[in-house]
Amino acid sequence: MKKLQKTMLIGLIIVATSQLYLNFIIDGFRVSASVIIFPILLITYDDLNSIHTALVTAILVFIARFSILTIRGTEILQAIYSVYPGSLFYIAYGFIFKFKTPSHNYYLSKMFLLILMCDFISNVFEVMLRMKLTFTIEDFSYLFILFLIAATRASIVLMILTIIRNYKILLTREEHEKRYQNLIILTSSLKSEIYFMRKNSEDIEKIMSNSYILYEKLSLSNQNDEINRLSLNITKDIHEIKKDYLRVIKGIESILVDKIELTEMSIKDILYILKESTYRMLEDKKINIYLDFNYEVNFTTKSHFQLMSILGNLVNNAIESMEQSKKNGFVKIQHSKNNDYHIFNISDNGNGINPQNLCYIYSPGFSTKFNYHTGDVYRGIGLTHVKTLVNNHFNGSIDVMSVEKLGTQFEIKIPIANMEVYYEDLHHRG
Repeated sequence: MKKLQKTMLIGLIIVATSQLYLNFIIDGFRVSASVIIFPILLITYDDLNSIHTALVTAILVFIARFSILTIRGTEILQAIYSVYPGSLFYIAYGFIFKFKTPSHNYYLSKMFLLILMCDFISNVFEVMLRMKLTFTIEDFSYLFILFLIAATRASIVLMILTIIRNYKILLTREEHEKRYQNLIILTSSLKSEIYFMRKNSEDIEKIMSNSYILYEKLSLSNQNDEINRLSLNITKDIHEIKKDYLRVIKGIESILVDKIELTEMSIKDILYILKESTYRMLEDKKINIYLDFNYEVNFTTKSHFQLMSILGNLVNNAIESMEQSKKNGFVKIQHSKNNDYHIFNISDNGNGINPQNLCYIYSPGFSTKFNYHTGDVYRGIGLTHVKTLVNNHFNGSIDVMSVEKLGTQFEIKIPIANMEVYYEDLHHRG
């Protein structure tokens, strides 16, 4: 049914475009735009049989042209005689087009020759029908004209196909770039989660050790056997939790190794990817927030996933702080560099932070945000991640300044030695 619908659609399009024509050479012979559209549609819908499509198109063209002529007062036999050669043109075209090699990756040069041959032979066939299959020596001059017409239309078709192909390639590249950017963002998030999980695993190890010490002390203090067994079982359970935790970490790490191998990245690319992915997220949420991400000097870092995670968390926090209230919000990242540090200022004009909450914002689980639609409270470990990565991974520092209802600014300082592989002395605005 879908193929029939496509076939009917092609026929109707050809009927409509065939009304854009010039009479040429002999009476009734048309040079129309439909012969440019027809091969493009046959190539686009390459799952359709060209002969079947040509037959349906020929019937629809015959009906349309015959109806127009009879409405204008042309006698029925004369209308049939005038219309049928033009309809048979499409049938001939469809039969010849059937010689096309079935391939999605068609060669434009071969396609040009095929379309030229379809157009020229079908035109010659139609002209001969109109001339009652009599072709004198004088009439051979028409062949050159018909060839020029066919070559012109085939060239236009080739140009349109080239534009379509290049557009598809552009779309494919953009899609691949989006997927790559999303993979970078996802990997950054996972790596920061793993960093946090490894830190937690150390805490679990300490808890397990303390639990075992407690068991030993209970055993020496002549407590009853039930309490001793309970203490030992708790220690065993903590040990099992630790093993499962480490398995999860190793599993995620193995996936990341398989999925992406990228040893270093420039700040230019980091900010570009972050900006593009954030704008796509804003577009999905239909939020109007302006992003301004700048760098003073380009440099390359091996800790790009960690830096991406830090900046991404702060940008997302800024956006969340103004989602419900700001119509013309902004988030800015300004990078600068002095002799010792790379400095990142991340600022916004969101709701700001209550002064009473400033000392708690890095605490795990602390959050003042919740989803107004679902009622879900945010888990509150984004800033914990950020501070852990800045302090422990980069050996840097993070400071915050915030004014309620006006906005927030985070300043991150990271030692040059802990950040960059090397940098290019290109003072450029990103």
